[in-house]
Amino acid sequence: MAAAREAVNDGVMGWGKLRPWLALIGPVLAVVLLTAAPAGLKSGELPWPKWLVAGLVAGGGVLVAVWTPLVKARTDALAARTTRATERETQAEGALTRLPTLKGKIPLVQDVTDRALLNIHEAIPLPTDSVGHQGLSAELPTYVPRDVDADLRTALEARSKSGGFVLLVGPAASGKTRCAYEAIRAVLPRWRLFMPGDAATVTELVAGGADLKHSVLWLNETQDFLTGPDRLKAATVRRILADTNRPVILIGTIWPTSYEQLRTPTDSTDNEGGDGEDLNKDAREVLELARRFSLGTWSDQEWARAEELTSVDPRIGQVLRHRDQAGLAQMLSAAPELIHRWEQADSIYGQAVITAAVVARRCGHPPAIPETVIEALSHEFLTGAQRAIADAGWLAESLAWACRSVHHSGGIAPLQAVGEAIGQVDGYEVSDILVDHVAPSAPVSDQQPTPRVWRRTAELATPQACLPIGSAAYFARLTSEAAFAWQRAADAAVIEAAFNLGILLDGQGDLEGARGWWQRAADAEEPGAMNNLGNLLRDEGDLEGARGWWQRAADAGDIEAMLSLG
Repeated sequence: MAAAREAVNDGVMGWGKLRPWLALIGPVLAVVLLTAAPAGLKSGELPWPKWLVAGLVAGGGVLVAVWTPLVKARTDALAARTTRATERETQAEGALTRLPTLKGKIPLVQDVTDRALLNIHEAIPLPTDSVGHQGLSAELPTYVPRDVDADLRTALEARSKSGGFVLLVGPAASGKTRCAYEAIRAVLPRWRLFMPGDAATVTELVAGGADLKHSVLWLNETQDFLTGPDRLKAATVRRILADTNRPVILIGTIWPTSYEQLRTPTDSTDNEGGDGEDLNKDAREVLELARRFSLGTWSDQEWARAEELTSVDPRIGQVLRHRDQAGLAQMLSAAPELIHRWEQADSIYGQAVITAAVVARRCGHPPAIPETVIEALSHEFLTGAQRAIADAGWLAESLAWACRSVHHSGGIAPLQAVGEAIGQVDGYEVSDILVDHVAPSAPVSDQQPTPRVWRRTAELATPQACLPIGSAAYFARLTSEAAFAWQRAADAAVIEAAFNLGILLDGQGDLEGARGWWQRAADAEEPGAMNNLGNLLRDEGDLEGARGWWQRAADAGDIEAMLSLG
């Protein structure tokens, strides 16, 4: 039955491709006939009255004059359609080249075992005296079954028939990424695993018609797909899920704080009851499409399962002795040691460096934080006396201290140097365990930085980094800091920042300011800005002007513009 449905769908798609060309044949034949027939009558030896021949010639000329522009219009439309289709296919091919592969192909779920590729936290190492445990993975400790496993795997099995979206919600190092990985490996081992690095890649794959049938879309750290540049649109997710004959499973993970933040309606007005546009709208709609599973505190049943595995994996037995400190996954990720290194630092400058990186991430800075940003923000967490007595090498020494592995944890450290080229450090990534850690004993106990620190981060960051910094400030209702960050990004031609500035100003009642920023974004082919310009003109009574912008936005794939045109 399914095969028959696919054959029908393929037939419909084939007819859809042929139909425009068949529509062109009629006008072309009409032009040919209306051109040739009168000429034949005029030159022939037909015994027809001259007035009839003259009338046919004149009528044919008129009809040719009418039909020729129609033929040209149809030809131009088909050429434009073919060009757009080619561009979309090229985009999809480019997106495929950015995905992780095995031997040049998208890997199967069962073939992916690289912890770093899956973005699973690094675990404490096997003890050096682990005799008889040679078969254990050095990277991935033995999996301890979670209470949600049965329901999660049942949900995946049910959705494997028509596609679906599941989302695991839990704090940093709660085990949600490992839980998701074990679930798809158990239920969908022969499906392909697409691991896009950003939302733009997902959008290009879908818009370009890439074959995603029987594939898993790995959306680990889902908040990054919903808040970064070219954020994932609800229309794109719906399009994936709508093709039930070609099932795709989306599986993601997200922190509870991010989940609640992105589900909360927010507009750019400074007072309650404002009617500004909601920047969370798409993110909220995407999250509402997912079946949610929560991972938090480890239950007694989960600890009991861990006890049963102590003879299998010595790492589990090693951390069970300290089960009162944190969850099992957190201890396997050395969370207590990381937090201790930060809170009880024996280097005041090293602690300031870690704090600067944590705060930069909380301000929305991308993971790789340049040394210049860390150095400048460190000053905010040192006293005047501490700054005065620092020697010339304080920064290099502090970064080296922060990058040193914590006790008994292999390569796990508060900070990790990262770079694109060999021997080149582009920045430092801070453990998300520390970014998520909020406690009275922490050097910065409040999850939300002060407006001053937020502004300072935006001043120091690159224009590209200012886009997510501005978004984070906007969601924290710090509209002045959001405007400052987006202004820096927009001035450097980051188009989405210009679009966001328009939304912010529109919510504050500055329609002309919003129009200006949306015009800049629309000139760079941003569909949302085109749609919003159409909305402005509609509200002003200029329906023809609105129609023009909506048409452009609809041609670029904007769903709301299509609805407005309808």
